[in-house]
Amino acid sequence: MGAEKPRPSLNDVARQAGVSPATVSRVLNQTAPVSQNARERVLEAIAALGYQALRPPTLVGSRRDTIALLIPDILNPYFTEIARGVQEEASADRLLPLLLDTSEDPQREIEMLHMLVSQSVCGIIILGTRSPAQDLIRLRDLSGIPMVIINRCLQMPNVACIVVDLEAGTYRATRHLLDLNHTRIAFLPGPAASETSQARRRGVEAALTEVGLELRAEWAPASYPDVNGGFQAMSALLALPTAERPTAIITHNDLMALGALHAIRSHHLRVPEDISVIGIDNIHMAAHANPPLTTLAPPKHRMGRLAMQLLRSVIEGRPPPEPGYTLVECPLIVRESTGPAPGSNGRGIIGKNIAFETRR
Repeated sequence: MGAEKPRPSLNDVARQAGVSPATVSRVLNQTAPVSQNARERVLEAIAALGYQALRPPTLVGSRRDTIALLIPDILNPYFTEIARGVQEEASADRLLPLLLDTSEDPQREIEMLHMLVSQSVCGIIILGTRSPAQDLIRLRDLSGIPMVIINRCLQMPNVACIVVDLEAGTYRATRHLLDLNHTRIAFLPGPAASETSQARRRGVEAALTEVGLELRAEWAPASYPDVNGGFQAMSALLALPTAERPTAIITHNDLMALGALHAIRSHHLRVPEDISVIGIDNIHMAAHANPPLTTLAPPKHRMGRLAMQLLRSVIEGRPPPEPGYTLVECPLIVRESTGPAPGSNGRGIIGKNIAFETRR
């Protein structure tokens, strides 16, 4: 027997009909007006190719006024601040955001996406996805539902992506610590397999390499990206002999930083006199930590509004901006959790008043 013929995709239908994939999606989901001529060409192409959308034969209801927002952890304020931006922008179109928590589980995320396809939502925004790219591409091609992805760049046709420049951010954060004379710098990586974690690590390692230092394996312990994960990872670092402990750490996010602060206090050490701590995300409680937390500050609310604006464009048939993603900056907010390395005069090994160039 020969190889099984590939199942036709939404893009195949668009090529056959001589229209855009967004037009095919509008015909299938009835999310926006389409000319009678274009509709007939799409329906003829569907019949000729035997195309079947990825949904059950009958639908209980319709979600034409709903967009879905998938987030990895509903307890993390970073994601809820983005969700607020999405909601505010969606209200202009009288669209209802449906908030779904994937619990940092790629399989759960894919199951939810299949469910959303069957419910005919008019668009999907995914935050921090770690699902295999081929699964996302297949879902997009078969369903035609417009998608925007935050914190990952997939280079998928007609899928807009928003990426925070975390590599430049952690490079900047590491230079800040080096300027404070820290040479024993640790990094709590969170989910090490994720693209955002790898970007964070690249920035740390690049800054260390420039001054002849390295990120030692024992100073980057595996850790879960929440408060308890930060507490446990920091406790592991504090279990090292005093002379082998890092004097500064950069954490995957602010929640881990809060856990690290707790661990440091539990060992009767002081921040920043004994250990400096830098978080990432600038969640609201970071400014009210004890001490207030130095952190990287992605524009969360603006990212949410931008994601909805890009989704609106894709729904209306306009392609996402080239080169397929939007890069947003991640400035460093210096507060009281960072200070000179123990025993130093505060003058860093690379000099004071560094010009923090952006690294790409």
